[in-house]
Amino acid sequence: MPNPMFRASLTLMIGGALWGLLWIPLRAIEAVGVEGAWATLVLFVAPSVVLLPLSIYRWRIIRQQLGTFLAVALFCGVSFTLYGMSLLLTEVNRAILLFYLTPLWGTLIGVFFLSEKLTVRRVVALGLGLIGLLVVLDIGVKLPWPRNVGDWMGLIAGMTWAIGSTVLFRSGGVKVLDQASSFVLGGAVCTIIILVIAGGSLGSVPTPEALVRSVPTSVLMALIIPPILMMTIWPITLLAPGRAGILLMTEVIFGLGSAWLIANEVLGPRELIGAALILSATVIEISASNPSQKAQSSNSPISSAGGSAAKRSTADDDTPAAP
Repeated sequence: MPNPMFRASLTLMIGGALWGLLWIPLRAIEAVGVEGAWATLVLFVAPSVVLLPLSIYRWRIIRQQLGTFLAVALFCGVSFTLYGMSLLLTEVNRAILLFYLTPLWGTLIGVFFLSEKLTVRRVVALGLGLIGLLVVLDIGVKLPWPRNVGDWMGLIAGMTWAIGSTVLFRSGGVKVLDQASSFVLGGAVCTIIILVIAGGSLGSVPTPEALVRSVPTSVLMALIIPPILMMTIWPITLLAPGRAGILLMTEVIFGLGSAWLIANEVLGPRELIGAALILSATVIEISASNPSQKAQSSNSPISSAGGSAAKRSTADDDTPAAP
């Protein structure tokens, strides 16, 4: 039977792949008149209808872990909001590449703050993944230095996701359900704040008729996003941030493939070569499963971030099986 690290890695790859398909319901939401950042808001509000009542029911437990709950909301929720906004405000390929520098930030956090060893395998996987992104997105050999607000949002989104992954990694005693709730809450609040500040520049306020037409897709999103969040958050509580970032790159592969199949977007030799490089990076990482990975980080400088509950690591009742 696969060890917990292998199962977590495989689950995260599947979760990343499913995130790569989320453009489909988002585009459907936009097609009925809920445009721009308002569609991003639906992405968070729809699952909130399912998750937040459970959080209210579990409030006494959440209150004891409020620091972690708010940290996940701040870093993970805000990260996905900024990523969504960057896709609206800059070129899509630049937004994706700047966000998916996440494995680099995660690896640096792991080495300097989690006492993680920088192995040749990690360096090779990281290199293959980043080169694959450059090939897929046709950027060339130069990384795109941020040149506008959208670029900076993409870059900051990747950094905050790496920090959020670290918070999740150190939050051993917090239920995945509660972490998912904080994720959508943080994303919704951040999106609303940005919409208020930006006014109509990120999309006009949807009409009541458009909101009614969006209900079927919103219901679908309310049902599918919580499981995808579980498949993302649970593995990250076990996997070091750098590794998690590399495995999540499956989102790029499935995003490309689904866009080719459904939206008739181009999928030529360059895209296939880049996807193969990214897939090679994930295979290298998943083949390095180390059952004691989390335990090795328990004496890191920030090991207290998750409180005493974090020290239970894989003994927590969330870790024996994927949600």
